[in-house]
Amino acid sequence: MQDKTTNGRADMGIPPMMAPLGFDALMELNRPALNALAQMNGKVYDGLATMNKNWVAFFNRRLKEDLAMPQQLAACKTMRDMYGVYADFFQNAVADYQSELEQMTKIGKTLADDTMQAIQARMEDAARPNS
Repeated sequence: MQDKTTNGRADMGIPPMMAPLGFDALMELNRPALNALAQMNGKVYDGLATMNKNWVAFFNRRLKEDLAMPQQLAACKTMRDMYGVYADFFQNAVADYQSELEQMTKIGKTLADDTMQAIQARMEDAARPNS
């Protein structure tokens, strides 16, 4: 007959491991870190959503201009007209890309700053003794 105290396993003389903390206690211990991560993830998500929205708007705007160029070229009567269309197109494209790069850089900086502020605020909260 099987021994019910060892579940059929050989007794090695080692007591079963007891968890020092229950799941609830462990969650409560890690709550400040989990809250900081949740807040940081929220800031990152908002920043990435803003970046994606701006990028899509820029891409659509540039695509319209890119697709309008062949029609503008077809309307040209002279080489000078063609040169003017190309010059305007490339000047506008460079200005648009430069502007978009500046805007994306500002959004990226804001994203990094907001994320760091969220982390610092949570670290300060965690460092304060509970009253």
